[in-house]
Amino acid sequence: MLITDPASPDFNSYASVRDARDFATTRGYSLPDDDSECETLLMQAMDYLAGQSWRGSRSSPDQALPWPRSGVIVDGVPLASDKIPRQLIQAQCRLAVEAQETDLTPSFAGGGEVVAESVSGAVAVQYAEGSSGNAPYFSWLAGLLNGLLGEGGGINFDVMRG
Repeated sequence: MLITDPASPDFNSYASVRDARDFATTRGYSLPDDDSECETLLMQAMDYLAGQSWRGSRSSPDQALPWPRSGVIVDGVPLASDKIPRQLIQAQCRLAVEAQETDLTPSFAGGGEVVAESVSGAVAVQYAEGSSGNAPYFSWLAGLLNGLLGEGGGINFDVMRG
C-alpha cells in the first residue's frame, strides 16, 4: 500500500495511484487497470528516484525518502521544506509508465550476454539487446527535475573564467 503523506513514518511514495492515472490519461499513456499493479510500478519508480543525487538536505534525518528537502532553490524561489515538488511527483508517474517496458533497476550481471564474436583482422563482439545490466537513462528526466538534482545529476553546473 502506498503512503503519500510525508509526515507519516510509513511514507513510501511521492505519487498516488490517482496521480499516476491522471498523469497517464492527460498525456495519452496507459497503465494497468489493477491498482496493485500500478502501486508496484510506482514503487519501482521510487527505487529509481532513490538512486538520484539531490540538491539540499533531508528535512529530517529520520525521514524514509530523500524528499522533502530543505535548502533547495529553483528559479530563485525556495521550495517548502515540508512539501514534495510537483515535478517530482510527475517524474515518478512517468517512470511508472516506463517501468511497464523497462527494468528501471536491473541487476548487474557482469556485462551483456555475448551472442556473436568474430576475429578477422579486428575483433567484433555483438551483445544481446537489453542484457547489459546498466541502469536505463531517460533524457526527459533531467529536464523534468531541473533544479532538483544535485551534484552528479548532470544538468546544472557553474562555469567561471579566471
